Amino acid sequence: MALLDRHSFEATSNSEEQTLRLGARLGSMLPSHCVVALQGEMGAGKTAFARGLGEGWGTSQPLRSPSFTLIQKHSRPQDSAVLYHVDLQRIESASDLASIGLRDLLEEEEVIVLIEWPERAEALLPPNALHIRIRSISETKRQFMFSAKNDQAWKVLIAFRKAAFGV
Repeated sequence: MALLDRHSFEATSNSEEQTLRLGARLGSMLPSHCVVALQGEMGAGKTAFARGLGEGWGTSQPLRSPSFTLIQKHSRPQDSAVLYHVDLQRIESASDLASIGLRDLLEEEEVIVLIEWPERAEALLPPNALHIRIRSISETKRQFMFSAKNDQAWKVLIAFRKAAFGV
């Protein structure tokens, strides 16, 4: 693990199972209102990480890539909390973005919004979003860059780093 600057660090996953566990660890620690921006090329492991995050958060159904539906809503049986899984890969314009209602989701209280391909909605992301960039190193190995733009989000990532890596 490498600490890169005041608000970012890198970590490596050596398998899909590790990627799922990293997602689950973060999912179990998310505050009640949080945006997670999950960036990476096709096949980098975004959906595997998202599945783990949903599992750790407590969703009753496994997260699958919402590439064709764009937004999937998941609930947590024990408290009816909501997680929206958003895939912006097919979004091509600002009018496309407006038509799916992402701005409204980001303004909802007490929800988790997990966004794949967040670079297509960068201007809408709140300052306290957690940013995760995944890069494929080999068939099974992935490099993660976890970062935050403010202290509130960084506190979540520090707690995650300590829980996942002991540092």
